[in-house]
Amino acid sequence: MTLPFASTVTPADIPARRGGASLDVLRFLAAAFILLFHFGPSAPVNLRLVSPIFEQGWLATDFFLMLSGFVLSRAYGDRLTQSQMRPTHFFLKRFARLWPSHLVVLLTFAAFVVAATLLGFAPKHGDHYGLNALFAQAFMVHGWGIIGTPTWNIPTWTLSALLVCYGLFAVYARWIHNRPVVVLAGVAITVLVIGHVLAETLAKHAFADLPLAWGLLRAIPLFILGNLIERATARLRLGQAAFWPLLTFALTAATGLALLPRHLLLDTVILLLLGTVLAVSGAATFRETAVTQRVGRASFALFLTHSLVGAVWFSLTPKVVAALGLGQPAQWALWATALLAAMITAFLFDAVIDKPLSTWVSKLSFVRGGV
Repeated sequence: MTLPFASTVTPADIPARRGGASLDVLRFLAAAFILLFHFGPSAPVNLRLVSPIFEQGWLATDFFLMLSGFVLSRAYGDRLTQSQMRPTHFFLKRFARLWPSHLVVLLTFAAFVVAATLLGFAPKHGDHYGLNALFAQAFMVHGWGIIGTPTWNIPTWTLSALLVCYGLFAVYARWIHNRPVVVLAGVAITVLVIGHVLAETLAKHAFADLPLAWGLLRAIPLFILGNLIERATARLRLGQAAFWPLLTFALTAATGLALLPRHLLLDTVILLLLGTVLAVSGAATFRETAVTQRVGRASFALFLTHSLVGAVWFSLTPKVVAALGLGQPAQWALWATALLAAMITAFLFDAVIDKPLSTWVSKLSFVRGGV
């Protein structure tokens, strides 16, 4: 049995990597769930009233933060540990990968808000589009506790927080790289305990889904957990026969527990289950195709652009519904088309803007050099 999106013959120039296809597809599915979480309240019937699972957007966000730590540890851990890359160069590469495309979307967002307001189609929640918040997002500091309310391209607070995680990782990577599993497990337990204690004492809130004002307190421990999981399972190999039941159990258990009343112990178990999803996905080898790699790349574009698509779409649809007198079935069709529009925009943005832009930036001397 092969992974969805990975059933075609592998081209000769795409070698099979352990975790390559599985992590790419999971990254895209996590971004798609975040899309549903953000578009759900704009459905004809709020999706969170249809099923409580659509209230659990924190599952995908926490998974995304852990996945970032996992992937960065696998991709750069050896180079940072063996001094093949300077920490400053590593940070510059990561910043250069995120910031240009983020800025393109943000400037497009600003242009849309101004134009739509002038034309009488002002987006909902106009208080989300202040000038101070725009500058904070432009400089990618909005996830550092500077902005405490959702503004502009809301999901990118995680990218802002991850910049701090990247800087820290460049410093501590060598200290965790070759540690025994028992040491890594002890550090992971310590990180979880500290995260929970600080969240309860400082934020008076559950650690697993801390609000925007505490973005760094949420992101840093989860990113570190992703690093530690990657190091602890670096030698783990799983066949497809073991992968599928383990993945199914971990995902089913995590989503099922998330529907129960929140509790510190349940949150911890859920995070461990999400870590299990990472571990088994990173240990399995599936045939990679151009499609799996494309959806992996498009996941970043989907994450980056869907709020803009939603702002455009849901500022126009109420007027369309009112003008045409659309009934609920047609309204559901219109809402479903918003999902399709977000997906199409993501793939187009990846192909036309993000990939060419990141390729150009990667050739700049300050990004290319530093070895």
